[in-house]
Amino acid sequence: MTMKTIYLFLFFLFNFFLASSNSYGNTNGMSFIPAGKFNIGISTKEIYVDAFYIDKTEVTQKKFKELMGPSIFSFRGENHPAEQITWKKANAYCQKIGKRLPNELEWEKAAKGGTNTKYFWGNEPDATYAWYGGDYDIGHHPVGMKKPNSFGLFDTSGNVWEWTISKGETQSKYSEKKINKRIARGGSFNISSNLITSFSRISLYANSRLFNVGFRCAK
Repeated sequence: MTMKTIYLFLFFLFNFFLASSNSYGNTNGMSFIPAGKFNIGISTKEIYVDAFYIDKTEVTQKKFKELMGPSIFSFRGENHPAEQITWKKANAYCQKIGKRLPNELEWEKAAKGGTNTKYFWGNEPDATYAWYGGDYDIGHHPVGMKKPNSFGLFDTSGNVWEWTISKGETQSKYSEKKINKRIARGGSFNISSNLITSFSRISLYANSRLFNVGFRCAK
């Protein structure tokens, strides 16, 4: 093999890798979250998380229907978050496009954007960053309308809770019956500001279909 052939091979290999990397990240509406430690909640406990990518916005109704077919939503709007989606369907959507649901540690690290404050923007509520405190009749809002965090992620606080792949309770507190719960993060449009922090979490039955629970994918 001549030096010219080797050079051409390396040139095309480099460009292929560059194109693949761009497609894998920003051009698909995802943000890169670097590997490293972060503080859980408001504690000083640090956890290491590997690098990953995560969607900049919650999955919209338009994107969900294009892939999964006709769906019933409580509050309709093409650019509104897809809700009334069970954990299983959210997970299936992500898998169909070569992604997955984030685990809750990944979700929290991404949502915090490198901060260790109550919210990713500081310690006081700020409606320029999140939808919260609205009543049930108003509903959620189009994604990406508020200010993003430092990773370029929108609506990690408020709008709708977001499914993660992490398990919640697996056994009833009142019996030995097995149950299937999953963790959702971030709060929603219809709750108070103290429940939309970067570490807000709830445990929901995986087959729940709720008007204020959506999701975003990771990779």
